[in-house]
Amino acid sequence: MKSTYVAAILALFLLASPIYAADAASAQQMKELPIVEMKPTTTAILEKFIPIYYADGHESTGSVYSATSSSAPDNIIYTRPSGNLYSFTFHPGITEKLYYANANQYNIYRSDEIWSGWSAETTIFTHTTYVRDIAFAFDQNGNIGLYFSEATGAGGDGKIYRIDGTSATPFYTVKLSDVGGFWAGDFTFDYDGNLYLSSGNHVPASIYKVASGTGAVTKIFESRTGSIAGLVYRNGYLYYADWGQNIYRLDLSSMTSTVYYTNPSRTWLSDVGFRERADAPGSRPTVGSFGPTVARMVFMSATGSPLDDDPDPPYPPKKALIDR
Repeated sequence: MKSTYVAAILALFLLASPIYAADAASAQQMKELPIVEMKPTTTAILEKFIPIYYADGHESTGSVYSATSSSAPDNIIYTRPSGNLYSFTFHPGITEKLYYANANQYNIYRSDEIWSGWSAETTIFTHTTYVRDIAFAFDQNGNIGLYFSEATGAGGDGKIYRIDGTSATPFYTVKLSDVGGFWAGDFTFDYDGNLYLSSGNHVPASIYKVASGTGAVTKIFESRTGSIAGLVYRNGYLYYADWGQNIYRLDLSSMTSTVYYTNPSRTWLSDVGFRERADAPGSRPTVGSFGPTVARMVFMSATGSPLDDDPDPPYPPKKALIDR
């Protein structure tokens, strides 16, 4: 009974205490405050820069450069002994092999990176007119081929050829009526067999897609502020040079173009590419079925084997154009 009486007295004392009263009032206010839901914020993830390679067609002695960041200075990979270098491509299965062309000459050249540097420049093919652009691609059977273009801008329809032995087989005709009346010869293939064509050193500039299977030509992107020259496909993106100081990346899902690389010391960035193995099914440039039917080809090495994984000399004779 006594303990009950003491507890009651203590309770009355606490209620009369100003400190307790303040705490109680504060507690009541907290109950009346609205509940704020805390949501996690979205943090931007910096995407890894994929090293990209480029050429400047303005140089009288052309080079292929590499960049390892979005504003990296020039890093020369290879320099020709003489003459401009507008377009280039690395062999997708043997990346030590570099192929290139001067858009104002008839030849396609090759040099191999070896233990002591680069091999002497070799002419592997001579066309009957200017070779504008070059690219490797695989056919539906997995056979590799080297393709090149001829074009006259607005002077007439252009053509894409596939090298067949010591001659060139017409592969696809680019009708000027399909591409806004102008095409400088730049092209690339994606992994699904679609062909992409860019206007070149022309403003406004556009990119056209030639759909595999149907051959339907569609303009998918336009730039009214700069040119769209050499381009290359990689994992859902098109990377292209603007015939100036920038390389852009076009997201093919959103059709959003952003600057990928810029170099104020350059004059005419004319072509772009990657130097990596790209010969596995599903992740390699592939030729679709929109072009005319051509004979199946397997490019043989100098020793007669269908694949030469050794980039070092001895080199094949000129008639063996691609040793794979």
